[in-house]
Amino acid sequence: MRLAPILAALLLLPPAAWGAEPIAAAPATAPVAASGHTPRAEALPPVAKVNGREISAAEYEQALIALVRQRYYHRAPPEKEMGAVRVEVVDTLIDLVIVADEAKKRGIEPDAAQVGRDLERIEARFRKMPGWDQMREAQIARWRADLEERSRAEILERRVRADLSPTDAEVRAFYDRNPALFTEPEKVRLSVILLRVDPSAGKSARDKAREEAAAIRTRLAKGADFAEIAKIHSGDPSAEKGGDMGFVHRGALPEPVQEVLDKLADGELSQPLDVLEGIAIVRVGARQPAALRPYEAVSARARELHRRGAADAAWKSTVAGLRAGASIEVNTGRYPDLAAAPETAQASAPR
Repeated sequence: MRLAPILAALLLLPPAAWGAEPIAAAPATAPVAASGHTPRAEALPPVAKVNGREISAAEYEQALIALVRQRYYHRAPPEKEMGAVRVEVVDTLIDLVIVADEAKKRGIEPDAAQVGRDLERIEARFRKMPGWDQMREAQIARWRADLEERSRAEILERRVRADLSPTDAEVRAFYDRNPALFTEPEKVRLSVILLRVDPSAGKSARDKAREEAAAIRTRLAKGADFAEIAKIHSGDPSAEKGGDMGFVHRGALPEPVQEVLDKLADGELSQPLDVLEGIAIVRVGARQPAALRPYEAVSARARELHRRGAADAAWKSTVAGLRAGASIEVNTGRYPDLAAAPETAQASAPR
């Protein structure tokens, strides 16, 4: 599990008092409440305890809200997906605590400058709220602790990932093992005549374009010059080049169009095709088969892909090792969905 991109979603809201407003501990917002969670998370028991550090219901609820908002564009996810989302959130929060603990043991200090900038940004949201002066000191201390925990975890992850530099032999072996990553897909040279139809136009407009396209194809089949007709009738940007689109990679076209082209011989015309922009006639030209690019041309990309894969594996192994040695208790009595996390849920979880 990579903390950085996952935490990016969970940390859209201020740390420490995730979701509940930091002053008044506001109720959970609609997406979570609609999924059955108690609206006042601050009154609930902790979701989990990791190495003695409690993960509060407020932290969990608000991390859940942040992830739902980011992933589902502020809409509630399908109920069948909510269980998996809840498990993902609690697993990430557990990993954050475990990794931060390990970072502290290794003597890693948080990035003080970044913590300071984040504190200023967060505090700016609450300075004008009534009673802020009286609560500021305690709230800032709470935020700082969470920001420092996050900072330590992120620094450790960066260090684990950075301690990898593959040899030339390892990169070459990676290239040899993964030819699909370095193979250019099949390409085919295409020419097109597109009769544009406004998407808002009715069925009659599209039917009329389809009739015109059928008439044009008949002329082409009798020997009319494709390029000249394209220059006159086509609404595609390629019209000025006689409809020549150049070579197009497999996968660049809509699947229904690709299926038609796959059945055409070189030089053959398609029947009029319904496409998003209107009605099209396509002529197939020369084909270039898929080809493996030589190692010398892609060695830099191969090195980067190898490094990323090795970094992901090293980080996954690090987190798994830390989990194996950690004390993790999840409150599956209060949060039964979390029992689905095999590495996390505890049968003897506190209630």
